[in-house]
Amino acid sequence: MRKVVLSQSEKEKLTSLQKYSDNSVERNRSLCLLLSNKGNSMSKIAKMLGMCYQAISKLLDAWEGAEPENRFSVLRHAEGQGAKVKLKPIEKEIPEMLEKHNRNTKLVLQEIENQYNIKICKVTLQNFLKDTGL
Repeated sequence: MRKVVLSQSEKEKLTSLQKYSDNSVERNRSLCLLLSNKGNSMSKIAKMLGMCYQAISKLLDAWEGAEPENRFSVLRHAEGQGAKVKLKPIEKEIPEMLEKHNRNTKLVLQEIENQYNIKICKVTLQNFLKDTGL
C-alpha cells in the first residue's frame, strides 16, 4: 500500500481545490491525493474515482518528485494537451465562408475540406465559432 503524507497547509489547499476548482481534472487529482493521505490503497482509490491504477501511480510519483513549491502544478493539465486547433491558419476565411453559405455549417465543412484539406467534425467547427465569437 502506498500513502502520500501531506502537511496541514497542503491538506487545506487540496480540500479547497477539490471543492471549488473549475477544472474537473484538478478536482479529481486533489481528491485522489487526499484519499491517499487518509490511508486508502491505490486500488481502492481507483475504484472509487473511476481512474486507472497507473494514472494514480503517476500522480503520486509526480507529487512526491516535485519541489514543495511546485507540487500544485502537478494537478493541472500540461500545456498543449487536448484537441489542437486545426482552424487557426484559416481563421480569417471562416467568416467569409459563413456569409457565403448563409451560416450552413455542413457546406462550410465541405468547403474547408475541399480547399484546405482540413477534415473536422461539425462540433469542432461549432466550438471554434463559439470560442472566437463568430
